[in-house]
Amino acid sequence: MRCRVHSLFLGIIIFFTAGNIYAQKKLVVMGSSTAAGTGASTYANSWVGRLNAYYHQNTSDNLDTIVTNIAIGGYNSYNELQSGLAPVPSRPYPPDSARNVDKALSFSPDVIIINLPTNDIASTYTKTEYMYNLRQMYSKIIAANVRCYITTTQPRNLPVAQRQYLKDLVDSIKTVFGIYSIDFWTDIVTGGDTNQIRYAVSAGDSIHVNDLGHNYLFIRVRDKQVFPSGGPLPLTLTDFNVKLKNQTVIVGWRSEMEEPNSWYEIQRSSGAGFSTLYRQAATGRSAPATYSWTDQHPVDGQSFYRLKITEPSKESYSKTISILNKAPELYISSIYSGLSELTTEIRIQKSQPVVFSIINALGAIVDQRTILVNGPSGKVTLQTGKLASGQYILRIQSSDNNSSMKVFNKL
Repeated sequence: MRCRVHSLFLGIIIFFTAGNIYAQKKLVVMGSSTAAGTGASTYANSWVGRLNAYYHQNTSDNLDTIVTNIAIGGYNSYNELQSGLAPVPSRPYPPDSARNVDKALSFSPDVIIINLPTNDIASTYTKTEYMYNLRQMYSKIIAANVRCYITTTQPRNLPVAQRQYLKDLVDSIKTVFGIYSIDFWTDIVTGGDTNQIRYAVSAGDSIHVNDLGHNYLFIRVRDKQVFPSGGPLPLTLTDFNVKLKNQTVIVGWRSEMEEPNSWYEIQRSSGAGFSTLYRQAATGRSAPATYSWTDQHPVDGQSFYRLKITEPSKESYSKTISILNKAPELYISSIYSGLSELTTEIRIQKSQPVVFSIINALGAIVDQRTILVNGPSGKVTLQTGKLASGQYILRIQSSDNNSSMKVFNKL
């Protein structure tokens, strides 16, 4: 009896595990006439129709991907924005609640593909507003923890200037959305600078592509593998560097393929474990992003810096970089000028007398005194009430001729 219970329990575990691994996926396509299938001889030959067939090759287990297409001909980015946004003069309003990003999200999809290739430019909308609208939809989707892909613009036989706009936007979409962009341009555009639809893929209306063109678009989507087996693509840290500059440490890094709700932490250790000095939210985009932060108060001697990366699904660390901050024998680490006092903090290797000189804009010493400063750090306050308002230099000089200077303003 014990063995039978054990076997039954194991079978239940296997059943639920398999259900999690092979759970059904949902994909929603938003867009205009190309996504709706215009130009193809039948919907089955359109790029979305072909994609639907590609995901429905196994009909025996009811686990094939569900492809929902809410695209409609003639629509542009304003028609498909989220509801509740303020209207823009001379632009479609309100968004179509049966076709927009809110409707797409209502299906609880794993992936949304947006295909709005030419209608904005054909309607003489600017490149800037088109990209702004795509960003808004993309941000809305990824904020719901749904993967979003944006297809590039496509060639269309418009006036020359508008054809160039469509070409320019290919680069813009690839730059902004990175790995989450899908190239719908390269396979169907003419050679040279004409930026028109290739004859072999043209549906004959100067706007849409035929069955062959739709097949090229399908291949681009298929090869993108919008449902990667390993879950979200990992954030890639392409550079991490730490540099000394003027008694400060500059920490810089560059990354790409970030997920929303990811964080960076700059951590430092001088031998007693790492502690966090600074936190920075990631941009949450796939496009490359560059960051920098300055440690204004590094420790003397050797210290170590690293970057902690916190993503929704995991934590990781950069390489560790060692910095040797060999402090000068004497320097002014901070200075503050009030109405009648000048307060300065001095870093000094050993306790000794230090000459403090205040120098005016003409280079003349207007005040000078010798004060014993105790190392390694001492705070000194000088009376400056008798000085006229203006800019001065504080110079300090030790008995072994090390010196340091800082500018300050007397109020």
